[in-house]
Amino acid sequence: MTKYRLHNRLGSGGFAVQAALTLAGIDFDYEPIASLPNDAVANKIGRLNPWGQVPVLELETGARITEVAAILGYLAQSEPTMAEGPALWVDDWPSFHRWTTFLAVNVYEAILRRSYPERFFTALEGEASDEMNAVMRAQVCDAANARCHQALLCLEEETAGHDYLLSDRLSPCDLFLAQLYAWHNPKPDLPKCTWITRQIATHAAIRPLWKQNFERFLDVKWHEM
Repeated sequence: MTKYRLHNRLGSGGFAVQAALTLAGIDFDYEPIASLPNDAVANKIGRLNPWGQVPVLELETGARITEVAAILGYLAQSEPTMAEGPALWVDDWPSFHRWTTFLAVNVYEAILRRSYPERFFTALEGEASDEMNAVMRAQVCDAANARCHQALLCLEEETAGHDYLLSDRLSPCDLFLAQLYAWHNPKPDLPKCTWITRQIATHAAIRPLWKQNFERFLDVKWHEM
């Protein structure tokens, strides 16, 4: 085993980790989960993550890290090329930890509520339950989508004055932002988020990974823009 082994499935949250490791020139093994988005993976990943979600980063020591923000934070502080160039930089550590956590808690979680609304309400049973469940499902989706957009507007304001989220240089945080924003789809009031996502999707080293992960699952072909 190499120093790291990344367990993920195509189109899922581990893309940001995969892209970061690739840009940083860090050797790693990639273990794909035979599953598609919206399919349950708990029975396939439970031995590594009892919460039943990807990604999982396995270290050569046998330790495991889950959650994209936690993985990116660990790598950025453990691997010099993840934070000191030549492709990725972290210029401001407090902001790095602030915004990776913000992305996870506010944007990623809102996307999960929109994608899996049935996890966030208790379905009714009995007469007319189908209609009421459909209404609750739609309400959860609408609220989650609005919340996601509000969080992205906050990030849009944060980018004012520099090219990327933390500075004028690309950081692992931007990879996470691009992945999540691509799931939200481009919006006219989020031009900087759109620009950052396009830069990452068309980056020479990342474009093949983006195409592999998202070409089949996203309406917008960011890697072709």
